[in-house]
Formats: sequence, structure tokens, C-alpha cells
Amino acid sequence: MTRPPIWHSVEEVPAALGPTAVSIGNYDGVHRGHRYVLDQLRHHAEVRGLEPVALTFWPHPRHVMGDPSATPLLTGHEDRDRLLLLAGMHGVLDLAFTLDFAQYSPEDFVRVFLVEGLGAKCVVLGEDALFGRANAGTIDTMRELGERYGFEVVTVDDLGPEGAGTGRLSSSGIRRDLLAGDVRAANEALGRLHTVTDVVHHGFQRGRELGFPTANLGPAPQGLIPADGVYAGYATVTAQIPAHEGTEPLTGAPATISIGTNPTFEAHGAPQRTVEAYVLGAHDHDLYGDTLRLEFVDFQRPTLKFDSIDALVAQMREDVEVTRRTLADERSRSGAAG
Repeated sequence: MTRPPIWHSVEEVPAALGPTAVSIGNYDGVHRGHRYVLDQLRHHAEVRGLEPVALTFWPHPRHVMGDPSATPLLTGHEDRDRLLLLAGMHGVLDLAFTLDFAQYSPEDFVRVFLVEGLGAKCVVLGEDALFGRANAGTIDTMRELGERYGFEVVTVDDLGPEGAGTGRLSSSGIRRDLLAGDVRAANEALGRLHTVTDVVHHGFQRGRELGFPTANLGPAPQGLIPADGVYAGYATVTAQIPAHEGTEPLTGAPATISIGTNPTFEAHGAPQRTVEAYVLGAHDHDLYGDTLRLEFVDFQRPTLKFDSIDALVAQMREDVEVTRRTLADERSRSGAAG
């Protein structure tokens, strides 16, 4: 089955796409609130015989118009678009957000991208939607433009923790949870396990020397790195280097994930924060160069400094056992819920 397409300009949108129903957003995290809007989009597209399409941007507008460090992103570029397709979109128009792009007036944005680019006949938005230069376009603006250009505007309620109309699930709230180490709360709002993805890099080999070989991610993986500590989770190889092709890649393998500066092994200079995963029962896998996705299930303990290597090894053994129990409990709860 061919994966639905991702377009990066209106010129890439096929002329044969047909009329569309469109929703607009940054969709960082593609959390439950986003998917509620996308579900409504798919419903309205189906009953009107339209193609559901998400229109989104990269980089995040706040990274272009302000300080990127003030808005750490929940998902990387590829993961965000992948999640949009998994949410049932028949296509994603992923536009480059630049200072020039930010100068589109609300009407020009609608005319160029929605009407001429996507042939929109239905636009699905929240009541507080803003668009165009200086966010001058509001939902009332969109309704006026819909009458002018011949498309319908449908508004949807925000999805809160207890359902539609009970508040608002937000990417910023999920960021706060992750930066506090509360991955369980973040996962509840996301409606899935939070993920961090990167190519496996060579580390200091300390884990291997201690009998716990780890897969180390790079310094800037895709996805927001949670607070320092040890977590239970899963590891999946999403892409292998040619030298590893032909071997069975890891898929949903239990993993003990450690985030921090390894204070037991203090070195001169500034400490380096690392993300590393000990994959249970996968000691013979060569993962260097492969792309690894880590999924976080629950926080186990904070980062600690140990007085001896023996004490560290004993704690690592305990960490692995806690991971086994945590994931067994998680699978049991998921099975009961299903």
C-alpha cells in the first residue's frame, strides 16, 4: 500500500487530488487534542466526498519569529508528519515557514494555499484559530473568505482532559510534564507513548565494560528529551545502515533508558548530557549507525551519583528488574483496557 503523500509546496500537489477538506496547525506532538480535530476533519471530508488534508509548517513559527529555546518541540519534523498520516490524512502540505512566508496577508494565504493550492471546499478549525500576517486572520475572517471563495468553514470544540469542551489539551502542557519527568501524564495527553529518535552514536563504552551495553543517541535527537533520570520504555530500529541489512531489526524491545550526565564518572570540562538505552535481551545487536526510536513508558528514579562501581552495577541490575515489572504491568493494563 502506498503511503499518503507529503508535499512541500503547492506545485507538488497533484492536479488530480480533487476538492479537499483542510485543517491548519503546527500539530506539535500530534496529541489527543490535535487528533480530535483531525477526526472531525475526516468525518466532514467523508460526508462531503472530499479529501482530508492537513496544512502545517516547519520550522515551528515560534522558532522563526522568536527564541527557539523557549519552545522545545515534542516531535521532530519527520515524526510529526508521520503521525499526521497515521491520523488518517490523505495528504500533508508541509510548508517552509520563513520571515517572507510570515508576510502573507490572511486573504493571500487563503487564496494561494487553500483555494488555488488545495482546492479546499471545507476548512475545519477551532474558534480561536489565527492565521496570516501578524496573526491578523481570525475565525470570522475565515468565514468571510469562505463566502468569497466558495468554501465552508466548520468549527470544532477543544478537547480537554475529560473530553470535548472540558478545557484544552496543549503541547505546552505536555512539554511541562516531560521536562518534569512525568512521562505517564504526557503519554495520557498524547494518547501514545512519547518518543525520541536519532542515529545511534558511539559513546564512552562504560556500559559495555560494566556488562550493560547501551545504545547512545546523539546530542540533538528528534523529540523532546524528558528530565534527567531512568525510565522504562521500548526501543525500535526504524532504519538500518547497509552493513546491518538482512538482520532482524529490533521492534518494540523492552529497554531501560537513562538520561543525564553520568555523575559517577565525572570528567574535566562541562558534563555532557546523554540519552542511552540498555535493550533487554539484545546484547548481540550492533546498532551503531542505525536509527533508533525510544518510547517512554514511566519514570523509575532520578539520576544518582554512586560511591563505587559495584554500587552502580547493583543499581543497574535493579533498574532492569524495575523496567521488566513496569512494562509487564503496562501490558497487563493495556490488555485489560483492550
